[in-house]
Amino acid sequence: MYKRVLLPTDGSGCAMKGVREGLGLAAEMDIKALSIYVINSSEYTGLHHESIKRSAKHGLKKQGKKALEKVRDIANEKGVELETKIVVGIPYKKITQEADKDDIIYISTHGMSGFSHLFLGSTTERVLKNTESTVSVVRGK
Repeated sequence: MYKRVLLPTDGSGCAMKGVREGLGLAAEMDIKALSIYVINSSEYTGLHHESIKRSAKHGLKKQGKKALEKVRDIANEKGVELETKIVVGIPYKKITQEADKDDIIYISTHGMSGFSHLFLGSTTERVLKNTESTVSVVRGK
C-alpha cells in the first residue's frame, strides 16, 4: 500500500507525537521511514551580516540534529529502518517535494510555531494543500 512513511519534525513535543504514530505504522507495515528537519530559511535570511547568518544557520542545524536523534531513538526501539535529512528552505515546500505519491506523511497539527491558525498550523495546512501523498494529521496535544 505505502512504500515509506515521511516524518517531518521540528523536535517539539507536538511534532514528536506525529513521529511516534508514523513510526508505529512503519513498524506494523514493515516499511522504511524518512524523517526530515527543515531549517526554515526565512528565520535567518533577513539578517544583514554574513557571520550572524552563518551562526543562526549553524544553531538551527544543531537543533535539527538533536530532533532527528530523538526520532532515531524511537525508530530503533520499534525496529524501523530510518533515513534522516536536514534540508534548508520553506518547510511545507521541502516536505511536499520530498514526498512521493506512494508515501504517507505523518504530521502533527502544530509544531514549535504553536497556534498560528485556529485548527491547524500553517505548515501542516500547506502540506495538506500541496501534496499528492496521503497525509495523516495527528493531534499534537
